[in-house]
Amino acid sequence: MESKIEDAKNGSRSPGNGGTFVHHAEAVWNERQPYGPTGLKGVTISSYAALCAAFAALGGMVFGYDQGVVSVILVMPQFLSRFTRVSETASGAGFWKGFLTAMIELGALIGAFNQGWIADKISRKYSIVVAVIIFTVGSILQTASNGYALLIVGRLVGGVGIGMLSMVAPLYISEISPPEIRGALLVLEEFSIVSGIVVAYWITYGTRFMGSEWAWRLPFLLQMIPSTILGLGILFLPFSPRWLASKGRDDDALQSLGKLRQLPVTDNRVQQEWFDIRAETAFHRQTSAIRHPKLQTKSAANSIKLELIAFERAAGGVHILE
Repeated sequence: MESKIEDAKNGSRSPGNGGTFVHHAEAVWNERQPYGPTGLKGVTISSYAALCAAFAALGGMVFGYDQGVVSVILVMPQFLSRFTRVSETASGAGFWKGFLTAMIELGALIGAFNQGWIADKISRKYSIVVAVIIFTVGSILQTASNGYALLIVGRLVGGVGIGMLSMVAPLYISEISPPEIRGALLVLEEFSIVSGIVVAYWITYGTRFMGSEWAWRLPFLLQMIPSTILGLGILFLPFSPRWLASKGRDDDALQSLGKLRQLPVTDNRVQQEWFDIRAETAFHRQTSAIRHPKLQTKSAANSIKLELIAFERAAGGVHILE
């Protein structure tokens, strides 16, 4: 079994060779040709991948906006007159205000925890669409809230969408980015989060002068604009080559990689990265089969257990769920 892992690490799966591995370690590891320089100069050269990453980073803006908007809304007189439970004169207002704020974090935890297996099952692209739909439902509930209970539900549902986006958007960006500028493009996610917070502050600064309840309803409504753009626009972007390879769609992975790099699929650099991706996915697949042989049957329970094991391993723990 260990030799199979080494084969997967040092070779690639040949579509026309019955699924056997072809050794190409020298071509991939020792003679790798870069797509271009690192840093901003490399971003300008790989402009298509950079634009795709920037678009996917809208998920970070949605996250930042939703975090920033509630901090100002909670002190608006128009909001407090509707939700008297969190007004300064109400008994236990501090608890209910904190509970309202915490709901998005709880929802985000639920969303991030479940997004791993969803993204693996239906693709990074479509899981972003699912996240946007859930977030939109939460935003509608928040905008239309006429009571504290409905607002809490809206914050929880919206938080699930936020958590899913905060997990899958960086994953998608990392998998479509050229190796030389992957770190630079991942920074876009953090930049988008901060930008979303700033935009939320300025919008709520403007709407607080409105005399009606639209002072707080409008900011909740406006957060659906970037999320809708993301949900619709992502459908026109390429699938993650790594996800395609993990599903055995090697030819599709090559075509997606060529489109992302704006190079013919016969280009040596594209071929080398394609080999690398296929070898890596085969390596992880066989490693999982060896380490967790009882969890290889496709089922929701096994997917959840593997997700928990991944969380435990990331936290430095020892998995006990097999």
